[in-house]
Amino acid sequence: MTFLYVAPWNPVYDRGASVVDGYIDPYFGQNWELFAPDPIDYNAHVLVRAKVRDATGWERHTGWTDVTEPEMAKVRGSLFPGRISRLAGGGRQMMTDADVEPSVESAKTEDEEATDEEEASDPVFQDQAVRHMRAIATLAARARWGDGVTLVQVRVTDHVYPRFANRRKEGDGEKAYSDFGWWAPVPVTAEAVRLWKDAHR
Repeated sequence: MTFLYVAPWNPVYDRGASVVDGYIDPYFGQNWELFAPDPIDYNAHVLVRAKVRDATGWERHTGWTDVTEPEMAKVRGSLFPGRISRLAGGGRQMMTDADVEPSVESAKTEDEEATDEEEASDPVFQDQAVRHMRAIATLAARARWGDGVTLVQVRVTDHVYPRFANRRKEGDGEKAYSDFGWWAPVPVTAEAVRLWKDAHR
């Protein structure tokens, strides 16, 4: 079954594909990455900033705060990291998969240009991705700057490392960023903010 599953297309597999797939998937799925792994060659981070109004009514812009690094710190050295350690990374992936357009974007790297697909975006999926990211940004902003947060903004940064063959050349790869528009914060509970603080300290 495994041989038929991973072998190039052939008439035997074609006639019995449903039987083979039903036997292998979902628990014994095979792929060739065991023999030709595709190591991670980029680092992505989610940053958040906010507009905050104080008791006098004065509003200010905050600086950017990285919400990915504290999550990654929880993962390193932990065999069983909590699910909250994947919130920002999952939100970033949802925005990418849903093809949500940023309001400001730096020049794309060659890798990003090569992987762009000309497919129609799903507006429902886009809405879900934005709502998810707004919730993450709201929690991060409320946890850091308190209840005076009036607007939140997200920046996604991508650092693409040099290919192995170019590792000795000058430079440390290409960096790009995408800024999304200012969003109104979503309602979050004090308990959710407390849990966020605990997970990101």
